[in-house]
Amino acid sequence: MKKFYIFDFDGTLVNTFYDSVIAYNKALKQNNLPEYTYESLDQIDYSDFINNMTDDMQVLKLYSKIYEESEKEYTLPYDGINEVLKELIKRGNEVAICSNRSQEQLEYYTEKLFPEINFKYVIGYTPEGGFKPNPEVMKRILNNVNYKKGEIVYIGDKKTDIVTAQNVELDVIIVTWGQGDEEAYYDNYPIKIIDNVKELLDF
Repeated sequence: MKKFYIFDFDGTLVNTFYDSVIAYNKALKQNNLPEYTYESLDQIDYSDFINNMTDDMQVLKLYSKIYEESEKEYTLPYDGINEVLKELIKRGNEVAICSNRSQEQLEYYTEKLFPEINFKYVIGYTPEGGFKPNPEVMKRILNNVNYKKGEIVYIGDKKTDIVTAQNVELDVIIVTWGQGDEEAYYDNYPIKIIDNVKELLDF
């Protein structure tokens, strides 16, 4: 039985993709380049978007600046996430976050988007901690809890999350509503690939 649920952030708990696309298009426009086209935000294909991003560092630096300074109005929890987190806690479980987003940003968005959720740990990128799949990132959580590894599960959306779990010998669940692709969905390591957030209540 799982008792401690550790979540990735971007693409697992929160949809941050739409605001990234909007910021990228603004950077392209300011450099007089063709914008990334899509019929609606809901129809954007993440893999297609990433694979077709420019390698022009000037554009990418401007994109990063625009994204950081934007209001991020479309950055919101996925449907049903808050309810499932509340139910997990109600059942006596604990929840945490382990992300490659900066610690400062992660704390800001966690407080803004999940004010009613008591996360035991919120762990983001710090220069000394490195990025996932570096096991030291996840160990910042694991070294401070008393759960057996069989009682812990990591929930993410990409191959990076699978490798992160493997590096610390944790079970991992991959969600399909985020930014993953077939490389993650057909990997043999995850204990489950889920399409609906309520499936997390089955563990």
